[in-house]
Amino acid sequence: MPHHRHNKNHKGNKEDTNNNVQQNAPDRNANVRDAQNGHQFACCSPTACLFPDETIDTRDPGDAVRVYCNNDQCTLGNWMHGDCFIEWEDTVLAYLKSCGRARSWSEKQRLQNLWTKKGYDLAFKACDCKCSRGHLRKDLNYVPPPKPVDNVPKPKKKSKKKNDKPVAVVSNGKPGHSPSVNSNHGQSAPVNINHFNNLNNHNVTATSPTNGNFLFAKQQKPKFDCPPDATLQAGAYFRRRVDMSAFSILPKHKQNPYHIKMEEDSQGNDETRSFVLTHLSSYKVSALNCVLCKTVLPVFDRYPMIDGTFFLSPQAYGENVVQVISDGRLQFINAVCVGCLEGGSDIRCAACKKKWDGSTLLLGTMYSYDIFAAMPCCQKRLTCKHCRRAVVDVNTGLSFYSEYSRMITCPYCKAYDYHFIRPMSDTFVVKQPIWN
Repeated sequence: MPHHRHNKNHKGNKEDTNNNVQQNAPDRNANVRDAQNGHQFACCSPTACLFPDETIDTRDPGDAVRVYCNNDQCTLGNWMHGDCFIEWEDTVLAYLKSCGRARSWSEKQRLQNLWTKKGYDLAFKACDCKCSRGHLRKDLNYVPPPKPVDNVPKPKKKSKKKNDKPVAVVSNGKPGHSPSVNSNHGQSAPVNINHFNNLNNHNVTATSPTNGNFLFAKQQKPKFDCPPDATLQAGAYFRRRVDMSAFSILPKHKQNPYHIKMEEDSQGNDETRSFVLTHLSSYKVSALNCVLCKTVLPVFDRYPMIDGTFFLSPQAYGENVVQVISDGRLQFINAVCVGCLEGGSDIRCAACKKKWDGSTLLLGTMYSYDIFAAMPCCQKRLTCKHCRRAVVDVNTGLSFYSEYSRMITCPYCKAYDYHFIRPMSDTFVVKQPIWN
């Protein structure tokens, strides 16, 4: 592994030596910290702790899980609440799903191999400790203390009748439905007059499956990694929208559900909203800054979730963006305000000086790809990060906009990278907002 040194002088099996070093490390480090800090520990989950006010007593840890950091100087503790560990482990499993030989493993095999050398060598990059200098790993040597025997008689389980059938769980997400597409394609979309100021009551019909030049119809719905029922807990953390005044800067013909994602179109809690609200609340983030003009954008508990749009990217365009795992890839939730999308910020390509236009994007929801990389304007935007030669011909392009946010191999130097996603300062020249 990259972060463990092997003893080259040892004549035995190299893999066995590495395992022994890792297995002895938690006992040495953790016991020293226990002696120094007493018996009360805070949860060291890399994601936000679900129980920040509850410490873990090592004398009676309950369902807490013991972990260790391979940084000997780490002082952030060795314990996680059981629920916190499960949530963190799910994010690591999601990352492992995209790694090398683990792609062909079943879910059961990934879970079995995750904390062994076989799986951890692939997944350790998703196990960063909060100390920023090491990686966390479950302590497989730790044996939980036996639970006290409860003498209270357990209630008898109700016998299941033969005619009893499991209740079907209905998914709110529609197969093949992109989170960035309004669900009323091909249908009449009535405008809710209560949501819009100074807007006459009329119907807007979406007759085309495209929005501007975007190929929405064939987009596959991304798989978001989000714990079940998490949105129910996250909903109370965000604001409730009282009016739609933030969208009054839009032209009249765009003040409708075809251009703004509305709650009526979501049919309840869908995967996109659950994904956004759950991850933001886990980091205690209730607002993001526009990556262009830096305006503070509060997050709302229902659609439209933001006065602009969210988008995922492996590039963090701002300082307070939130890191997540989507489709097994490390991503960041970025945001752009409605003003900048409508031309409020003068953002131009550093190479060809063409102005970037985000006015065709759907507002109030989240795109599962980088919206800046999705619209290359010149050949320089499609060059290799390493050898600077063309990876894709700008005249040919790629089939779908999401493909520009994927890792791709340069045909010349063979570098495998996110070639089309780069820091804002390397790609665009952004002037002060001109929107009033």
